[in-house]
Amino acid sequence: MNALERFAEWLANHRHRDPKYGHVYKYHSRSDAHSIALCTLVAEDILSICPSLREQASAGRIAFGINIGHIWPNGKKKTIDLAIGRPQQLDPEGSPIKGFPKAAELSEVFISCEAKTVMTEHKKSQPRIFDELGSSHEIVHQGRPDAIAVGITMVNIADRFASPLRQKSRKNIFFLDHRQPDVAASMIQHLQGLPIRDAVGQAGFDAYCTFVVNTDNIGGVSLWTASPAPQPGEKDHYQTAIGRVTRFYSERFGSV
Repeated sequence: MNALERFAEWLANHRHRDPKYGHVYKYHSRSDAHSIALCTLVAEDILSICPSLREQASAGRIAFGINIGHIWPNGKKKTIDLAIGRPQQLDPEGSPIKGFPKAAELSEVFISCEAKTVMTEHKKSQPRIFDELGSSHEIVHQGRPDAIAVGITMVNIADRFASPLRQKSRKNIFFLDHRQPDVAASMIQHLQGLPIRDAVGQAGFDAYCTFVVNTDNIGGVSLWTASPAPQPGEKDHYQTAIGRVTRFYSERFGSV
């Protein structure tokens, strides 16, 4: 299970050239390349540790989708960052994950994952991120009570960040300064207030995690595993979240 390490490596090698001033960034808020990469790697991790899902995927009964639109049984529409379920139509371009079909459309969604990113302006974005995550699991469970609602948030701990939306010149790159690790710790603590449920019928995510990266958006990228990042065994640690996804999937959908 190494999606986060692989994602940090992907982000370190990613290049996004902004057309306005020509600066090259690791991350751009108006691109979904980072979300696609992260969700694909998370799907691969879930496949690797969930035997029932792996068997179903191998038989073609289960597929995953990225940024896939879905209409829940109650008629509510949602575009899901990462969805896993019963395929209605497979992606004609194939799948980047061996042994895991990729869907263009799903008839049923069993796992719905919402991915969020906090790279800068941590304090300002706290209410918005919390509300968007909260509404995510509510929509999922209103549409299908036994679906596994998952949330994952990337938080940046770098003490400065080159925001593509704040640049004013081709010559000089403007960096926003951050009071670290305080603002990253505050965001992580704030998101620990998200409810996590243990049974169908309760409110909250079935699994949620926050992970931390260190990047100024121009130079290197590293995965930050020390405090204030969630630690192994804590409810918002990646391994805890993926373990819950696997357990709930086997219990609820292991025989589909």
